[in-house]
Amino acid sequence: MPRFQPTTSRLLGNEIEIVDGRGFLTAYTEIFQRRIYQFNARTDTPLILDCGANVGLSVIFFKRLYPRCRVVAFEPDPRIFAALQRNLQRLDLSGVELHQEAIWTAAGFVDFFPQGGDAGRIAKRGDATGLTRVAAVRLKDFLSRQVDFLKLDIEGAEADVLFDCRNELTNVAHLFVEYHSHSQEKQRLQDILQIVQEAGFRYHVKEAFTSANAYLHRKLNCGMDLQLNVFGYRE
Repeated sequence: MPRFQPTTSRLLGNEIEIVDGRGFLTAYTEIFQRRIYQFNARTDTPLILDCGANVGLSVIFFKRLYPRCRVVAFEPDPRIFAALQRNLQRLDLSGVELHQEAIWTAAGFVDFFPQGGDAGRIAKRGDATGLTRVAAVRLKDFLSRQVDFLKLDIEGAEADVLFDCRNELTNVAHLFVEYHSHSQEKQRLQDILQIVQEAGFRYHVKEAFTSANAYLHRKLNCGMDLQLNVFGYRE
């Protein structure tokens, strides 16, 4: 199918809406086949913050992993949020709180670039067309309580957000961060790893998008030359 064409698919016996075929297949592979979000909770009612929920595959995975878990999910793109909302209503999942808001360092409103699939993001310098205004919340305000799993997949805003809430990360038991290296910006992986380490986590890093030989040819994915999954855990 062409990219960014809405359709439906079957997931675990249920029909769900998708907004982009390639993004759906990538997410399905990572979430349900590689199971990158699977973790061992200390309770059967863990609290999970899903920052960047897209059409809901991660939420569905969490609810199948821990049916009694509480999920607070954030998705700022209006079109994708509508599909997320309908998918969760269709599956009749309880214990899920949805926020049509971007995760940022302050509450208010931000300019947002709706890529149409899985790479929508808070606008960057040089983004001049196709922007929309969306509500934003401060992640720090949600970390005053114990959080069993924090998933942060926010397309390049992760370093700023983590720095803003670095003192509250001690309340998080498991931390997942997708690092996005935009080719025209300074790389900030070292900043993220330092924050993660100072919060008491040990980390593991795995490639999400890389080039086979970066000396000869550096591929780009939505303007990014590198994407890494950072798993923060406590020993």
